Amino acid sequence: MIQKNSSKGSTAPIVAVGVLLLVALVALGVFGVGYFKARNVAEIRDEALVGAQQVAVNLNNADAANLDASIANMQSSVTGDEMTTYLQTVQDSITDELRNSGSKADTEVVQAALTELNTDDRTATALVVVKVTTTQGNQYVKNQLGMRLGMVEVDGVWKAQSAEPIGNRVDLDSGTLPGADGSAGSAPADGSGPASGAPTAPGAVTPAPSEGGDTGGQ
Repeated sequence: MIQKNSSKGSTAPIVAVGVLLLVALVALGVFGVGYFKARNVAEIRDEALVGAQQVAVNLNNADAANLDASIANMQSSVTGDEMTTYLQTVQDSITDELRNSGSKADTEVVQAALTELNTDDRTATALVVVKVTTTQGNQYVKNQLGMRLGMVEVDGVWKAQSAEPIGNRVDLDSGTLPGADGSAGSAPADGSGPASGAPTAPGAVTPAPSEGGDTGGQ
């Protein structure tokens, strides 16, 4: 009898531990779902922002020595009829003179942010400011421009389904490349535009503003 009573008494702590474990698992399920959901949203936001920055770079980079590859890179960054048609127009406008110009546009992101994100539809709106350095021969021009990109995830890749400029292109600097023809100086832009004979971007995309588009500054 003593052993029997002892056996019954020993089950109480085991049951109590089991109840506490069950409560802990339920709590983990409730709070864990919220944690992982928040983490997932953060990851999607980061991926969309990185994607928007890469799209902005791809749409403004161009090399006259290999314009077909530059256009193909732009096309890989967009989706939808609007952007595809626009890039086709850009490609059709490229002349032999432009192909032989020796111009090259290199782009870097200055600032970027998401203003909208829909995790269900996998869409986002991004504002990206880039600096584009265009060179031709021993001359260069630096400009800054803002873009509003409508982004959508396609097969795991974020692409632009719309693009429009924000404000006007800003002239930052222009002149002769350091060391070119024995010259190490450059002439800063004084607000009157690039220097005479300064290069223009070989097919780099400045998105066409939509009707009634935003003309305000960033």
